[in-house]
Amino acid sequence: SESMRLFYMKKLHRMFIYCSVASVAGMSMFTSCFFKEQPTQCMLMSFGPVQQFFFWMAVGHWITALWEDWRTRYFLGQGLTKESGGGLALFPLNLCCSSAQVMYVTYTVHHVMTLLAYLYSLCSYQLGGVMVQGLLFELPVLWMLRREMGYISRPKAQWLTEVRRTHAHHGATYLTFLLGRGPAECLWIVSMLPTSFGNELLEESLSLQSTVVYHTLAAFFTSLNLRILGLLFCWHEQDVSQARLEEENREVRTDKAIPRQISKE
Repeated sequence: SESMRLFYMKKLHRMFIYCSVASVAGMSMFTSCFFKEQPTQCMLMSFGPVQQFFFWMAVGHWITALWEDWRTRYFLGQGLTKESGGGLALFPLNLCCSSAQVMYVTYTVHHVMTLLAYLYSLCSYQLGGVMVQGLLFELPVLWMLRREMGYISRPKAQWLTEVRRTHAHHGATYLTFLLGRGPAECLWIVSMLPTSFGNELLEESLSLQSTVVYHTLAAFFTSLNLRILGLLFCWHEQDVSQARLEEENREVRTDKAIPRQISKE
């Protein structure tokens, strides 16, 4: 319904504001670690009032997102079908669920894991630096939200009807995905190296429980990032195909309009 579409648009705008603030905060706290005596330790363990403030902000955001996604679950397919990506983009849940249902389950699992991760850090006073990466993760989401807002708008956003601008949008999405999520993957790899700034630092700084939580979160979000990257490729291909069709239709309409204009003259 139109009222639900408007609610969905409000949800996207709220998320855009959160992701903007989280990205700036995450980038600021992450880059400041490079100026510390022990950058890796800062990136893994730093925890203080600033981190607490933004982590509680994240908790509120993800609780709200769970409720919003339930209300707008029928919009979450975002143009995907069971056959997207040769049937692999949403596999294996696409064997028994619609694309919207698959995306809703995926989002719910993500939100719950993220929520638990922030709450664990706030309760244990550990993994603060790691959870800063969670804030930085929101950088590419800004471009993903721009795409969703473009599709849900009436009429559809103009840039989605032009191949060149569609390519540019997805290029920016890939770049911010690398900038926003690449550092966490690099940090995980570094932390497993048998060095004083790697695994040895991890063993000295974290309890066994926190170490298990850390590696569980790293493995989960690495797997999720790979799945999201596959979805980005599918959305890119789908958007470019639709934009090319729009351009061809405009050319046909223009070609038909020219003879009519000449005949009137």
